[in-house]
Amino acid sequence: MEALEDQRGKAEEKKNGRYYFGVYMWLLSYMKPYAWQMTLFIICGLIISLSQMGIFRVLQYIIDNIIMARDLERFRYIVLVLVGVLICMFGAMAANNLLSRLVREKASRDLQYACMKQLRRLGFSYYEKHGVGETLSLLNTDVQSVQGIYQRHFPNLVNSGLMMLVAFGFVIHTNAILMLVTMPCFFLYYLIGPFLQKKTAYWGKIARERRTDWNRKIYESISGLTEMRAYQREAWDLERYDEKHEHFNTSQKKQFIFRGARALSRQLSSFAGMLVMFICGTYLNRNGMLTVGEFVAFVMYYQMMNQNSAQIVQILVDQSLVLHQGEKIKDFMALHPDVEDPKEPVILPSVRGELKFRDVHFGYGSREILKGFYLHVQAGERIAFVGPTGNGKSTLLKLIGRFYDPTGGEIYLDGVPLHQLSLSQLRDSIGYVFQETYLFGSTIRDNIRFGSPEATDEQVVEAAQAANAHDFIMQLKDGYDTPVGERGVKLSGGQRQRISIARMFIKNPRIILLDEATSALDNVSEIEVLKALDTLMRGRTTVAVAHRLSTVRHYDRIIVIKDGVAAESGTYDELVGSKGWLYELESRTAAGNP
Repeated sequence: MEALEDQRGKAEEKKNGRYYFGVYMWLLSYMKPYAWQMTLFIICGLIISLSQMGIFRVLQYIIDNIIMARDLERFRYIVLVLVGVLICMFGAMAANNLLSRLVREKASRDLQYACMKQLRRLGFSYYEKHGVGETLSLLNTDVQSVQGIYQRHFPNLVNSGLMMLVAFGFVIHTNAILMLVTMPCFFLYYLIGPFLQKKTAYWGKIARERRTDWNRKIYESISGLTEMRAYQREAWDLERYDEKHEHFNTSQKKQFIFRGARALSRQLSSFAGMLVMFICGTYLNRNGMLTVGEFVAFVMYYQMMNQNSAQIVQILVDQSLVLHQGEKIKDFMALHPDVEDPKEPVILPSVRGELKFRDVHFGYGSREILKGFYLHVQAGERIAFVGPTGNGKSTLLKLIGRFYDPTGGEIYLDGVPLHQLSLSQLRDSIGYVFQETYLFGSTIRDNIRFGSPEATDEQVVEAAQAANAHDFIMQLKDGYDTPVGERGVKLSGGQRQRISIARMFIKNPRIILLDEATSALDNVSEIEVLKALDTLMRGRTTVAVAHRLSTVRHYDRIIVIKDGVAAESGTYDELVGSKGWLYELESRTAAGNP
């Protein structure tokens, strides 16, 4: 297990060097709209660095020209200079912090908004291939981690980089000989420091992941306590708990080891540099090549350079660990939707609801579902799809709404191919009632108004009355202002479906698509919902996928879909009389063997 973790770490390190710089630059591109703010931010950072080094230079002057010479007359002027430098530095720091906050908040917001916008653009296939948990992890965990680049890493990298460069310039200017002698000690840490920092951060990340895994096991053990005792599997569960805990402890120990080694190497490098600096500084001072003030200032420059360079290493390593999440976001943003609006869409003056399927083919991956499907649906006609499971009934509804495009053939609305129509006009003309209705965790009023956000309260009530929902709503304590709970959990299945139908009344689409809208309901709820649907379907083109044949007996036509084609077509009585698939199903149902 540990060997696999090490191999994974090496692979990540290799990839970081070759690839992640491009990901990093892509993430920084979200700061481009704020280039002038970033320019001011850098200028302020430079002023801060120069001011701080200037304070050390003033201290050098005080030691050499005032304290050593006992010239206190000039001290008051030096104090004024020092106050001026401090005012300049604190002003620049305030502006630097303000600009940093402004840019990081806007860049973070832009990235989050771009991801949400991309999620809206992607086709139905993305949602079927990627679970809600995976998408939430991307939009929450991954995006928040990457936003740390704007909020901490990049601003600190710029400020530390400027401070180190300015300090390095002052070190050279103060005494080049002392700089050349101490630089090997300065670079000593950077031979092994980045490696130790990277290992520390890597094992810290593994420890966090394993802690999450361990906590998940604790939750699982508590949740499954009844089953554990019923099957007498407490020992088995405890063994799995110990295994998860041991994995966490192992990774945490490695993190502590590398962290300690990193701190030790940094201290040794710093102490070695200071020792060499004092030895060489004493020699240069005795030979008149270095004043006491210059030596004190040099020590401060050196420490400032050492401190900021160490911080740069830590920032770079921390960023490298975040960038694998940035890669996921970049790949997500590079995805193209399966279905896009045409550049010059055809706009229908009004939608009648005539549908035509001509030699339609479609499949998921290598499995072909529809294999040359033909059908002509007149405007206002009620059509029901029935047939064996997995033959493309629900898929046809998705194709009508252009959640997917056919892989072959064409679908027409009022004589115009769907791919030539505006997606907004197409979907505005369609209303869906699914088997499982999704209600938002708001009030009944808001959920009905979802069908048309501009609807008035009177229109909401009228829609509820048409959907046979008004009576049960008024029996609730808060009526239309009753919260429905998460996903409508406070309402029954039949009540949720009637709310969904009320949405359709308020939307007033020309085409109604029903995907087994009553299959999950009890008989009483089904009767109420069917009454509402019957009212809704009047004068509208309706295409329904049915599991219970009793719900579609009165439809104008029933289409039996088998092997990806329309195998049978006719009224209920005609299909029963032809003694085909529907007749066999009814016979099995009557015999108690559906």
